Amino acid sequence: MTRTEVTLINRRGTYVPSTDSVPVVAGDAVSFSTSDGSAVYAFFSPEADTVLSPKPASPLAIGSGHKAEFTFSSSKPGAYSAFFGADPKAGPSNFPGQSSSVLRLEMAMPADPPPFSGGSETMNSGH
Repeated sequence: MTRTEVTLINRRGTYVPSTDSVPVVAGDAVSFSTSDGSAVYAFFSPEADTVLSPKPASPLAIGSGHKAEFTFSSSKPGAYSAFFGADPKAGPSNFPGQSSSVLRLEMAMPADPPPFSGGSETMNSGH
């Protein structure tokens, strides 16, 4: 059986998974941790909940010394995805619906993007 370790890397409040997907194969395992120990929350799609054992909490706290580990209970294709973010109340309003044989790992963007630090010049279109 295969074990996939996914590290969530904190890049200015956006948690970037070390891989963009994990094959869904019955008996294989997947684990999630953060690179710096900071707290992050995972939100799994309803279909992902059905193939992960044990069934994940919603949201699932990861980090601060807590590593989340799951085993896939099925290899059946489905709409499997997970979103990761810093706010336990900011889960996605819906999940992608396309069916596949992988768990897609998505990142939630921070609520307040960093300010634009570009110059005050306007772009010239060349006309």
